[in-house]
Amino acid sequence: MLPKKHRLPLRTELNRVKKEGTLIQGRLFSLLVNQAVENQPSRFGFIISSKIHKKAVKRNRAKRLLSEVIIDLSPKIKSGFDVVFLAKKKIIEAEIEEIKKEIKRLFAKAGMVS
Repeated sequence: MLPKKHRLPLRTELNRVKKEGTLIQGRLFSLLVNQAVENQPSRFGFIISSKIHKKAVKRNRAKRLLSEVIIDLSPKIKSGFDVVFLAKKKIIEAEIEEIKKEIKRLFAKAGMVS
């Protein structure tokens, strides 16, 4: 689980990122990235709809995999970003290495990795 300082806390925060953020498309998920306060740690939120999979177990597993990869990459991630992950159906079958590779690619594209 992500530490509290790295979580987007409220639905209003998620909606703000959805409204103001820029969309970056990926194969397994899309990212909505918004530049926030510079000195704050980057914060992350996850939206995995029931359209992705009916079973909550599968959706929760995808969230856990995403947050685990973010924890691994956290020393390399620049501060001051708010990010929302919008999952696609392909994430249900994905392995952690595939997810890690995709996150690194999209974070580099967004300019979030140092």
